[in-house]
Amino acid sequence: MFSLFKNLRKTKTPFVYTDQRVQVKRRLENELAAGRHVVLLYLDIMKLSDIELKFGYMAAGRILQHMDQALLIACRHSLMPPTRLIAIQKLWADDYAVYLSFEQHCTDVLVHHICITLKHEVEKVLNRKITHSHISNIEVHIGYAKIEGMDLAKDMYSSVKLASQMAKCGFMSEEFRQMQEFRRIMEQEDIHTVIQPIVSLKTGVPLGWETLVRGPENSCFHSPGQLFSFAQKTGTSFQLESLCRRHAVKRLGQLRPSEKLFINLDARSIDDPFLLRGRVFKLMEQYQLNPHNIVFEITERHAIKNFASFRTIIQAYRKKGYLIAVDDAGAGYSSLEAIAEIYPDYIKLDMALIRNIDSDAVKQALVETFVQFADKVKCRIIGEGIETESELETLVKLGVDYGQGFLLGRPGRDGAPITEQAINKLRQLQEERSMLQFEEPSGKVGDIVRSTVCVNQDTLVREVHHIFERNAKIDSIVVLEGRIPRGLIMRFQLYKILGGQYGVALYYEKPVSQLMNRSPLIVDRRENIELVAKNAMERQSFYLYDVVIITEKGQYTGVVTVQSLLDMLAKAKLEIAAVSNPLTGLPGNVRIDREIAVRLGKRNDFTVIYADLDKFKWFNDQFGFELGDEIIRRTAQMLGTAIRVSGGKHCFLGHIGGDDFIMITPPDHVDEIVLYVRQRFHDHFQDIAGDEKDVGTILSISMAGIRCVPGVYKSSGQVAEKAARVKKEAKKIIGISYIEDTELCNQARM
Repeated sequence: MFSLFKNLRKTKTPFVYTDQRVQVKRRLENELAAGRHVVLLYLDIMKLSDIELKFGYMAAGRILQHMDQALLIACRHSLMPPTRLIAIQKLWADDYAVYLSFEQHCTDVLVHHICITLKHEVEKVLNRKITHSHISNIEVHIGYAKIEGMDLAKDMYSSVKLASQMAKCGFMSEEFRQMQEFRRIMEQEDIHTVIQPIVSLKTGVPLGWETLVRGPENSCFHSPGQLFSFAQKTGTSFQLESLCRRHAVKRLGQLRPSEKLFINLDARSIDDPFLLRGRVFKLMEQYQLNPHNIVFEITERHAIKNFASFRTIIQAYRKKGYLIAVDDAGAGYSSLEAIAEIYPDYIKLDMALIRNIDSDAVKQALVETFVQFADKVKCRIIGEGIETESELETLVKLGVDYGQGFLLGRPGRDGAPITEQAINKLRQLQEERSMLQFEEPSGKVGDIVRSTVCVNQDTLVREVHHIFERNAKIDSIVVLEGRIPRGLIMRFQLYKILGGQYGVALYYEKPVSQLMNRSPLIVDRRENIELVAKNAMERQSFYLYDVVIITEKGQYTGVVTVQSLLDMLAKAKLEIAAVSNPLTGLPGNVRIDREIAVRLGKRNDFTVIYADLDKFKWFNDQFGFELGDEIIRRTAQMLGTAIRVSGGKHCFLGHIGGDDFIMITPPDHVDEIVLYVRQRFHDHFQDIAGDEKDVGTILSISMAGIRCVPGVYKSSGQVAEKAARVKKEAKKIIGISYIEDTELCNQARM
């Protein structure tokens, strides 16, 4: 080997051993400084370890000596100007690095051709020199990587790693071609983002959009799974993650002030300086948004190794105003631990929990537990992967706040609107939720409005801060454009932002529009207090105790605090309780009369069903008042269920007293309600036993239907009088019966 090195020095061939890599680095620096492009070729001998095991250490050693000579000869024969040989470095064992430089940018096609030529030449020379009779057809791996020179010491290491990975997968293989394609994508940043809506399951309005990465069209890397798989294989995960986030942030310009952008953030690269050093803030300022418009999804692809360190970084994001979500909850490494440590604003349930949830009781129980937990810690649940109406309906009934999936909207470059199918289904479910109107309006929000300080959008944050400092009793300032409310600033929120490390420097001399909540809760003064209170308590935890802005014909009139809303609601609940039946909690006679009078005044066509248990007094006398009360409660539950399963809308259930009940329903749903009572009545009482008799098999109910056509009845008293007469006829029929006032001529429906 020494004689070989001496011959190489005579011919000035740049062959360098491992312990002389400083010399290689110096040569590369000179080439890069001259503006030339540098490429590393990596070579190693295939299955050399197998040869050593089979033929011995000496045979393998001789092959390595031949390889030194073969590589030198092959480089002389195959590398022609303008390609320039910089150095041949023996890395370790049978691994070699060949450094080339080019006057102009070298294409992958050119380098690929050089690799093929050099590989064939090395193998030809090497096999010619091997004289061992049983060793033949030695092959070599070859791969390449371009050296950028930004950090040469680091580039030399990473390029060897990349080129060796390329070599090991087989130079002519499909994987090698994919490796080339992946490198091109990273170098040219040839990715794009699509956005998918995240929708309120109560209103159908988008909460925001999740950004999802896609590779080039018609490429195997169009799928993000393939992209990230190759990134992990090539050690470029952080570069790809960072590239995806930079592209995602460009979507800020498409947001409305009330919407949020959900961006995936890998637990291993959470301290991305791009997100923490102000460039994102400049973009938000450009689009008049704030950090609360961005939600970082902590993905569960990799476990969080150090929660103490991780939590510190999360707090840095929170101080700047960003929101946090835990993604893939219920399916990752440590999602429950992550939730407990991070205190997220949103929990995204993995699609594995959502798939077929409508027919899986275990999944329903798990999601219900998440919903209850989220309610207690003031965060919101998002169900991912909703694809069927049955899944959507189940999530709505379980109380999940938001949803995402193909049924609601597919990912698209421009953000496709919510699908008409989903909108119609959500509207139907919303109508069903309001079907049983047991409670009366509890007053108008305009009755408790009060004033506060108002400023315009150009007012500086400094001035707003001074207003709060001078007026200790003011907790809110409304931002107006003329008389139209455009935003809201709460004292505690402003102090929290300004109290951060860079809060004053970033915002103090900026207009208040940079910090204000651009999507406060704004309602008309005629809105019902209960509905306003419900909407107020469903806001995000950061905005939960913001005042509600009150308008009249769109113009500002004042604000209402959450405390005053809850006080008024509690007062209204007491008033409702005073006119409700204490045993069942259903509306009593006062509210029943009012409900009938209101519907008569609207001149709607509706049916009143008067329901009365048969022989109830006998049951009370026979089995006691305790059992009688239980029968009354179960009757109320049964009638309420009958209304719900019938699909009836705008129905009302009231308790006249004792064993008498009133149902008010559109005529179209009468048959379904009566059918349910006939078929399922005994099921609700079958487990009640008194002494030696099964009460459930003896008990029955009589029902009288009064069709209230506009113009026939003038008052609720007239309806009640007619219902009493019809019920008397129904009582004559043994067992469960129903008679309508139009069917008294012996047309009882059994």
